[in-house]
Amino acid sequence: MNPIRRHVSLLVASVLATLAGGCRSTDTAADAPDQSTIYLSPLPVVAEPQPESPTSAEFPMQLIGGLVVVQADDDAGPWNFLIDTGSSATLVSPEFAIRRRSRQVNPGAPTVWLRDATGQAVPVDSVLLDKVDFGPAHFSNVRALVFDCRVISDHLGLKIDGVLGFHLFADARLTLDYPGRRIVMSELEDEEPLRGCVIPITIQNGVPFFEATLGDSPLLTLIDSGSDGSLSLDPAGLDKEFAEAPRQGTMIGTLHGNHRQILGRLADTLHISDFQIETPVVDLSGILTSIGGEILQQFEVTFDQSHREVAFYRPDDDFIIPPAPKMSSGISFAKVRAYWRITAIAPNSPASAAAFSIGDLVIRLNGEPVDAWDLTRYQALIDAGGTIEYTLLEGREEVSVSADTFALVP
Repeated sequence: MNPIRRHVSLLVASVLATLAGGCRSTDTAADAPDQSTIYLSPLPVVAEPQPESPTSAEFPMQLIGGLVVVQADDDAGPWNFLIDTGSSATLVSPEFAIRRRSRQVNPGAPTVWLRDATGQAVPVDSVLLDKVDFGPAHFSNVRALVFDCRVISDHLGLKIDGVLGFHLFADARLTLDYPGRRIVMSELEDEEPLRGCVIPITIQNGVPFFEATLGDSPLLTLIDSGSDGSLSLDPAGLDKEFAEAPRQGTMIGTLHGNHRQILGRLADTLHISDFQIETPVVDLSGILTSIGGEILQQFEVTFDQSHREVAFYRPDDDFIIPPAPKMSSGISFAKVRAYWRITAIAPNSPASAAAFSIGDLVIRLNGEPVDAWDLTRYQALIDAGGTIEYTLLEGREEVSVSADTFALVP
């Protein structure tokens, strides 16, 4: 388990506009557009007549540790962006902001603060980008916050140039097709009917909520593609039976500081319209009910903000999703290219019984440099089970320590 994996949006999308007497929303220039707009340009052809503009554009999706990555390409690209429906804000790297001829929304506005991956509040610039292009799909007048994405990049093993918040797609239809590994962006004029189970959504603070059902209990639930987790519940007032009792995992970072993860398996079934997720893994360490990538990757999910709807679809028409074990190495890391520093160890795990200490520097896994292990490959190693050999750097000496992976939640 790792501190950034649980919730990218919690780590990078908390916007605090700080004034002398407290906090309030950021002021913006009177002539700044309220939201970005999407339009699709015609595909180039040689013969006449000129084609009409398409109503949708399709792109490949990268799924890294349960997180959705889409690529924008231009003469200076490619640029990689996370899509985070659990955040309203869009973040871009300083390099991308410069390339896109950004300008400050209002030079006189109060300072905007973000929590970085260490939990520290850092000041950032609020800018307006002329456009962001994904092939023929163009978003113009894009509000964004300039944020250093290097920590996220190091963790995922892929250079990340920004995070696309849900509000960016307010004037578009967005499909995240997890099984098909594709993303579809459409103008609102797209008349293609939504397929699958169509559910009303409410948009609160710029992010989408829908009503799920846990057993017989309704749950107002955030759809959060910026989390790789399963089901997250606020434990306050929770009166549910567990198939696997909650246990402590590793440390995770949130807006309220670092805290210990608490995971279990519920005895009830989670219903998303007609779909049934049997005895889901639940994270009880949060304060907001949400579903993340572990559940979302079972579906094609389409958001239509103009009609306040979301559609869940499975190509195999299988409405029952069986449980699967939650595997773990029992270790959290802070990553840079040369080494991974151990930040937490799960209690009562094989890792806790081995000779690891907080602060240890891991330079190799199974004999390969840590730089060769992006998040997808590392997670596949954990999910496969077995033993991992860690090479630690202690001064000028190298020490090998082995520990089994294990089912944190059977």
